[in-house]
Amino acid sequence: MPYRTNGRSAILFSGLSLIVVCLLTASAALAADPAASGGTVKGPLFGREVIVDNQRVTGEPSLSVDGQDRIYISTPYGFATTASFVWRSTDHGMSFHLVPGNAPPVGKPLVTCVGGGDSGLAIDSINRLYFVDLQGLTDVSNSVSSDQGATWSTTCDAANDTGVDRPWIAAFGDPQSGGALYQTVDEVEQCIGSCLPNLGEVGSNILEITRSQDGVTFTPLPAQQIEPDGIVSGIVTDSSGGVYISHTGLTDANGNLTNGSDANGNTNAVIVVRFPNGYNQTTPTVLNGQTLCQAQPTLCTTEVVYHGPLDSSGNSAITVGQDFAPIAIDRSGNLYVVWAQASVDSSTGQVSGSSQIYLAVSTNHGATWGSPVRVTAATPSLQTSLFPSVAAGDAGRVDVVWYGTPTLGSCPSQPCGSSAITGHWSVMMAQSLNAIVNGQPNSTPTFAATKVSEVSNHYGAICTFGISCTTGGDRGLLDFITVTVGLKGEANVVWADAVNQNSDGSGTSSALIGFNRQYAGPSLYASIGQVKGTAPASGHAAGSPDAIYSANGLAIDASTNLMLSQASVAMPDSHHYTFTINVKSLSTLAVSPTLGGTDAVWLVRWEAPDPNGAGHTYFAAMESDNGGTPTFFDGETTTFDSGEGFFMTYPPVHTIQGSYKNSSKGGVITLTVPVADVGGRSTATLYSLTGLSVTQSTASSTTTVFNQIDATAPFDFTP
Repeated sequence: MPYRTNGRSAILFSGLSLIVVCLLTASAALAADPAASGGTVKGPLFGREVIVDNQRVTGEPSLSVDGQDRIYISTPYGFATTASFVWRSTDHGMSFHLVPGNAPPVGKPLVTCVGGGDSGLAIDSINRLYFVDLQGLTDVSNSVSSDQGATWSTTCDAANDTGVDRPWIAAFGDPQSGGALYQTVDEVEQCIGSCLPNLGEVGSNILEITRSQDGVTFTPLPAQQIEPDGIVSGIVTDSSGGVYISHTGLTDANGNLTNGSDANGNTNAVIVVRFPNGYNQTTPTVLNGQTLCQAQPTLCTTEVVYHGPLDSSGNSAITVGQDFAPIAIDRSGNLYVVWAQASVDSSTGQVSGSSQIYLAVSTNHGATWGSPVRVTAATPSLQTSLFPSVAAGDAGRVDVVWYGTPTLGSCPSQPCGSSAITGHWSVMMAQSLNAIVNGQPNSTPTFAATKVSEVSNHYGAICTFGISCTTGGDRGLLDFITVTVGLKGEANVVWADAVNQNSDGSGTSSALIGFNRQYAGPSLYASIGQVKGTAPASGHAAGSPDAIYSANGLAIDASTNLMLSQASVAMPDSHHYTFTINVKSLSTLAVSPTLGGTDAVWLVRWEAPDPNGAGHTYFAAMESDNGGTPTFFDGETTTFDSGEGFFMTYPPVHTIQGSYKNSSKGGVITLTVPVADVGGRSTATLYSLTGLSVTQSTASSTTTVFNQIDATAPFDFTP
């Protein structure tokens, strides 16, 4: 079957018409916040950033929310570590723990396979959790849990290919009762010559699909090849079982798919493969020089969402994706694809202009697509934007998130493009409630734009060359961020947070995972109307009800001396902060070894942005080893390589004044911190202050890995 381009010519989208509502300030003073008085909020609002894990250095988080509002996040830890991570929140995103089914101290899920390359999540209709992990480009593992990550069933052979990359999974219904778990993945540098004559070349990827009805048994194996692609970008299912896979690729001037990329490694097209009736073959179809959709046009079709111009040598004049072109589906079955796009010098392949975010919509299950609209028209101050993600609710109601910076560089000369510039990046979101009008894609949707991250989450470049960034470029954030719709239609966003002075020694930033949930503004579900969440805290915040040691398949309730009631901060004079941590009881400082260690630390951590750099993460703490006399200290985080991955640590730097007491009302820890110890800026705002209680097996040092037991909600403090 021929590749269709829906009758559109290839153009550069430099000035699409958009009706734009710019709401660029996400954190106005609470007194001026219409959400505080119950008023209608025109755009989405976000509060304080939650740090998902205060030690593990990682990036490109995936996110899923189940039917009970349990929030799951996964990230890869890297090939060398053989590990990825899965966290869970049972307090609506206030705090996170590694799922119980993890092996301390590293925290790798209790599965039998090596991993760490790429990870992803899916949840089925009865709240089973699925976790996919890449085994160093050699194969894909899949795991399923029926008890929220306490135990796992696993296969180490979900693709049965040598040379695979970037798996994605999606669940339709209950896979064990008429539904399916679908997986798509790229077969890397394998389909050359005889398998797809005139379609593959050395270095190209081949898109694949396979399915499972139990999460561990996949068919067909090897996975079914579909067609050449640049990189696979996502998979979704509709309510009838249809399957849709997005990817990038290279088309000719007529929109016919010819390969994964041009000679410079750039792609010019965004493509969706449609399986309107699902995919249920148990043995792979041998293609014999055709793509799967050409060989079986009743099974699937290939639809070109957008394709850009080529020069006379066949090289693209643009690059799309950077890296992915994610896909989402709304509750009516409409499809949405987003991507980053920039002009390039086709003779060198280098980016030569501003990178912008685009959205395309289909209202007929991907058969045809509306013209792309430029989402970043809503953020005219941003010159370089990339790593978009999209989520959809009711018809035409979508959230798009991405990293953006006002820095352009010297375009069209170098440096130009995210990999070459040095800038402050932020997490942005644009929301449209009218991307579809009268059942058709809207060519002039309205977008309300806001910052999700209160402070810049990264300073420097962002490399988009994948594992090739190991030869140069900052890939500390890895390759994407994620937005997902919650049960009330609110946006849930996860990203990589590199607000610190730590690096791996090669100039690559050290990022933790940040999370934020929309607390006000329009819901993506029309029947909900306005999101009504908890307003952002300032000065103090309560502890989480979820105080546990989560490891080895168990979630053990914390002792009362590790249960936090509140953390707060005051400034008695211009030279000192006073941090107070309220604990349920401090009748003893001793903790049971069943909670992960006999050393306990109570601390407050916060972020301090830097207008000329990445920023800082500071902390103040009380520590008791084996229940003994406590010590009090503060400092700035550092990072170390454990041999199994990078951890951020909280070593004592300065001894400070501190005390603790206990009464019938509970325990109180007081920490007096000189401003000079933690940046020396007495008028600076402290961001995402969070109280923590942790256990560890050794005293705090530059190499100590702890177990988070409890956390407060994050809060800010402005002197």
